[in-house]
Amino acid sequence: MYVGELLKSLDRISTGVEGLDDLLGGGLPPERVYLVVGPPGSGKTTFGVQFLVEGARGNEKGVFVTLFESPEVIMRDMLRYNFGILEHVKSGRIVFYDLGRMLLSADRDFTWDEIFTVILELIRREGAKRVVIDSFSLLESFVKDSIGKKKALGKFMRRLRSLKVTTLILSEMLSSDKYTDEYYLSDGVFVLHHFLRNYQMVRALQILKMRGLPHDSNLKKISFTADGIKVYREAPI
Repeated sequence: MYVGELLKSLDRISTGVEGLDDLLGGGLPPERVYLVVGPPGSGKTTFGVQFLVEGARGNEKGVFVTLFESPEVIMRDMLRYNFGILEHVKSGRIVFYDLGRMLLSADRDFTWDEIFTVILELIRREGAKRVVIDSFSLLESFVKDSIGKKKALGKFMRRLRSLKVTTLILSEMLSSDKYTDEYYLSDGVFVLHHFLRNYQMVRALQILKMRGLPHDSNLKKISFTADGIKVYREAPI
């Protein structure tokens, strides 16, 4: 690796999530792949859209690949925040791609490599700098053979990095003590939590993993504001 590439690895980009960049010492190292996991309703999609909106504000093109909700439903839900999502979509700075609809209409199962190739071609065609895939867990439903997942996923992540995009993979939390291949292969893992304590909902974010960066792995309080998710330095309880 050349000196210039080493220095570039010290660069950071903003997550767009208030308070999170500070916990990361300035933001995310770019051109890497990060996993965002959590139970339903924990804020994964909001997190992903905030990330793309932050890029769009800096004229970085973003692509949101959806496998479950339609782009129209996601955009409608995001209107509750001050993201200016419709303006970014109209300008082409953010593009939504309904991969779920395409896979369902094909009426057949796919290999991991076939699905990943479609996503990579889309990213190349759009010239994206930021990518969100939501929800990665659902890809299992479209694959005819899950045995080759780890190898195909490893190749996919290497190709994402070679395209010089920063990627967020959103995934459902299936179990708090069971880690899938995405956990091990991603450059960083964010876990969004919500649980009841004394009959009140508690929300938190945890930086479970971050390669090359010192980080606090303890739970941090989060809240949902008009500007999206906000992360605090203190514990949630």
